[in-house]
Amino acid sequence: MSKLRQSAERSAASPELPPEPPMKVYEVFIKLRPGQPHEHAGSLDAVDLDMALVLAMQHYGRDQECIHVWVAERGAMKGSETSGETVFREVDQDYRFARGYSDVGRKWQRFRGKKDVEEYQKEDIHEHF
Repeated sequence: MSKLRQSAERSAASPELPPEPPMKVYEVFIKLRPGQPHEHAGSLDAVDLDMALVLAMQHYGRDQECIHVWVAERGAMKGSETSGETVFREVDQDYRFARGYSDVGRKWQRFRGKKDVEEYQKEDIHEHF
């Protein structure tokens, strides 16, 4: 066997490379123009936060011009439970909708006695008209 082949076989038998660190999923948010909010642009896999930011700037900055890039590890993000209802419905906020005002009288009557409500309405109307 030639010396060249022997040295090539020895270099091929050299120790293996260390295992790669585990990849994490990062969510990418970009800001297209000043004064606008950041928008979710997508996700990518990276070893750490710095690598994720570099990859996000290379990839998403190439697709469209953006002025700011945020990256966040998906595992560090937390969202609300999905119950099928809108989020702010955990607290009664029907007054935010026009249909909520029709329920105010019924809620007021449940809270106060009917006599108190009638007395309040008389005084209220008397003072304003």
